[in-house]
Order: sequence, then C-alpha cells, then structure tokens
Amino acid sequence: EYVKCGQERWGIKTLSDPDTTQINFREIKPTTVSEQIQLERPEGRMEERLPSETNEYVLDCNLIGYKREKDQDFHIVVADIATGERMVIEIASPECESVKQSGRYEEMKAVHDWFVQNIGIPHSAFYYLPTPKEISVTGIGYWDFLHGQTGMAANGREIHPVLSMQLR
Repeated sequence: EYVKCGQERWGIKTLSDPDTTQINFREIKPTTVSEQIQLERPEGRMEERLPSETNEYVLDCNLIGYKREKDQDFHIVVADIATGERMVIEIASPECESVKQSGRYEEMKAVHDWFVQNIGIPHSAFYYLPTPKEISVTGIGYWDFLHGQTGMAANGREIHPVLSMQLR
C-alpha cells in the first residue's frame, strides 16, 4: 500500500538526509517550549540542515491536542508547563520509506506505537484533549515553514522528529 509522505525538507524531518551525521545524539540538551519558541528564526530557504537543527532535546511539557497530517505524521501541540506558550512536535510516520531508511527507524516506530497506545489514534481533524497530559519528549530541533498550522510557534520552531515520549 502506498503511503503519501511529505516533501518539504523531508530528509531533515525523517533523519534521512546526509547531514544527519552532524546531529549530536550523545548529549541530550534539556529545554522548554518557551526557550525553543524564543530562538531567532533563520533567514532564507533552509534547503539543508542548519546548525540549530543538530541538537537532540528533552523537554517536559503539556500535550494539548493532535491530528494526523496529510503526510501521515502526527502533528502534536504542546504547551510550556510554566508559561502555557505553545509549539508543534511531530512524530514521523514509520510507514514512509525515508523513515524506514533512517538510522533512527526503531525509535520513530516505537514512539509512534506508544502514542497510539497511550494517547490515541490521530485523525485528520485536530483533537483537543479535555485535560492536558504532562509528557516528557526527546527529539531533534527543526525549523518548519510558516504555514499557519494549529499550535505553530511564531518562529516556526518544532521538535521533528520526536524520538521518544512518556507520561510524566
């Protein structure tokens, strides 16, 4: 079965680009939603992985809601525990060929399955949780194009892909 996967900066989103070797997976940096959305947005087209996309982060936050994107990724809105500021984190679909070819496929498949089992199955309509859930997330910093997504930070900063998630 053919799965429609994404296109824009897709190798970067799925850790299948050649610059993935620049990511420091040995040092996971603690961060917050507030810190990430205050980073200065880079100028230009962002064709390749940027230096600010070479860090793996861990952040504790509140899961607010989610949906399944057209590219099959799970689009998840999270909020800063202290300030309530919001940003997007995304779980890449393990059905996509580029995810299957990634050196981090097992992590991406595991977090995808964990989300379905512990949070729910995302559908095409955005679903707000009746009560936010405190989660801890690890993943790679990423700059998305500003295209008006639900919960998107003003600077376009995301965690994409998410590599692990757990309830706090």
